[in-house]
Parts: sequence; structure tokens; C-alpha cells
Amino acid sequence: MRRGFSLIELLIVIALIAILGTLVVVSAEGMLSGLGSDPNERVFQKAVREARFQAASLKENAFLVYHGEDGALRIYDETGQLLSEFAISKVGGDDFPLLVFAQILPATGLDSFSNEETVEIKQVVFRPDRSSTPFQVTLRENGSDFTLRYDPFSAIVVDDSRNPK
Repeated sequence: MRRGFSLIELLIVIALIAILGTLVVVSAEGMLSGLGSDPNERVFQKAVREARFQAASLKENAFLVYHGEDGALRIYDETGQLLSEFAISKVGGDDFPLLVFAQILPATGLDSFSNEETVEIKQVVFRPDRSSTPFQVTLRENGSDFTLRYDPFSAIVVDDSRNPK
């Protein structure tokens, strides 16, 4: 008498394992999507990194623009072609949150980040050398506004209005 499993028994076991695996994956995806999306600040920082990357890889200027009507950050090349898009999530009962770019005007002296003078701009330009327009962004999260100032050469936040100086 032969000992072992028949082909049908093996196929049934494999099918059951596949079904259970699918259920685990679907449940895990549901739990992860329920955790919520990235905070808008993180989405903005991803968009800044992507704009710097696009400018360097295309060897031409890339433009980061916020479209408040549909809550999207979009990156365009010099011809106006859309390169990337990042969705900003609605906060509370508001429409899309405040997101305003401002160019930091040149300072005098040695401290290039000391100037408080700014002028509102519609887009931030990222150049192929990975530099950008000296800029700050004002964001609204959880009902309060805060401002982040970015270093034009590294795209690192050099000043966060939520942190006391």
C-alpha cells in the first residue's frame, strides 16, 4: 500500500493556502489604508524633493505650483508639461488647506536667512544644479498656520515657525 498524498489533495491544500494568503493581504491593506494619508507637510516635502530631482535629471528648470481649487501640487517642465502631481488632503471642514509660496528677498550681510522680507509667488523654480528660488511656504494643518523656510541649495527646512527660536 502506497503512503502519501494524491494530486487532488495537494491541489486542495495549495488552493486553501492561496485563499488564506489573499485574505491576509486584503485585510492588511485595509488596515494600512485606514491609518490615513501622509500629513500635508510631508506631501509638500515629497513634492519639493521630486521637483529638485526632475530639474536635475531633465537638466532644465522644474516648476512647483499649488492649485488650490483641487488641492494639488504639480510639477511642470519648461514647456508646461506636467511631470508629477501630489494630492493635498482636506483638513477638517475646510476646503483645501492654505498653502502659500513666498520668495525670500535677498538679505544684506553675512546671514543669508536673516531677512524677514518676502513677496508672494505662484510657483517655485528648481534649477538643474538642484538650487531653487529662496522660498518659504505657509501651510495650514489642524486649524493653525505655520511657515517653513527652505534653504535654496539643499531644500532643507532652516526655520519652522512652530519651533521657538
